[in-house]
Amino acid sequence: MPQFNPNLPWNDLPELPPATDLESRAILKACISAMTELSKANALVKTLPNEEVLINTLPLQEARRSSEIENIVTTNDDLYRAIASDRNQVDSNTKEVLHYREALWEGVRSIREGSTLDIQLFEQICSRIFDEKMKVRSGPVVIENRATQQLIYRPPTGYGNLIRLLTNLERFINDKTDEFEPLVKMAVMHYQFEAIHPFRDGNGRTGRILNILYLVYQGLLDVPILYLSRFLIQNRDAYYRYLREVTENGSWHQWILYILEAVEQTSRDTAGKIEAINRLINNFMIKASGRAKAVEREGFVDLLFKWPYCKISIVERELACSRITATRYLNEIVALGLLERVKIGREYYYINRDLMELLSE
Repeated sequence: MPQFNPNLPWNDLPELPPATDLESRAILKACISAMTELSKANALVKTLPNEEVLINTLPLQEARRSSEIENIVTTNDDLYRAIASDRNQVDSNTKEVLHYREALWEGVRSIREGSTLDIQLFEQICSRIFDEKMKVRSGPVVIENRATQQLIYRPPTGYGNLIRLLTNLERFINDKTDEFEPLVKMAVMHYQFEAIHPFRDGNGRTGRILNILYLVYQGLLDVPILYLSRFLIQNRDAYYRYLREVTENGSWHQWILYILEAVEQTSRDTAGKIEAINRLINNFMIKASGRAKAVEREGFVDLLFKWPYCKISIVERELACSRITATRYLNEIVALGLLERVKIGREYYYINRDLMELLSE
């Protein structure tokens, strides 16, 4: 393995696959556990009355947490109010998180339409995050400790060199003939993308989206419900330590085990969230059935869980009903204490507080 020098660009970053055995007994055991929990979480999506309930819930939590890693902080209330409102009234941090969400879903649509994980998709995702055209960089970048400004890492330089490394990564990701376990491959893929650092900015967020897209690409996730970024925030020091051990020593073992633990724990947490959402929907129906005509309208209850901050105009649009009917439906539920009606600025929002509390846990 080439000798790493932190003061020089890592132009000798080894190509993939790594020249070492990545599937020790411990890794394979951890991989089985992670795959089991991931499969359980994915299967639970089918137990929801409507999968669209998840569109604005768990994927948006991943967007919020992943952005938080980059010190882009917003609240759940700001986020859910923003997706129900005019985007022009949204603060910059909330806008960035919403761009992340859009990038995630755009990537999922591309994968479902037959795209592979390639350089074009990498650029597409990063461009959507920034809401501007992002291409593979031609100039150098450095990675520093935000607090101390200490130099940590100099990624590879030279446009041709970056394209060579990205083409190799693209080939590795999409190779269907190798014998790597998919989750092991995801761990290797994530390290390599971070090490290449192909964009002038947004590499971390793009790389974390690619993790989820890879699981969709492999058929391990039907909906992008896994929010790995929560685990990464809670175990941030280990994340950077194990990344550095791969760079400096070629020590893949702990890094792969770390990612497998992230998948296992996050899958378990996600399964718990889906079960809790199911319970909320069931309890809602028990309390409202026979007491509110609104719940008899197909799709109405689903949209109250799809839009935790709901507006009359959303009900009008999604149910193709009149404003008078939409208002009556929402007010029936407010009267039962199942929604909270709040005026913010000139608009009224109908807030599903039980769901908001669950998403904030």
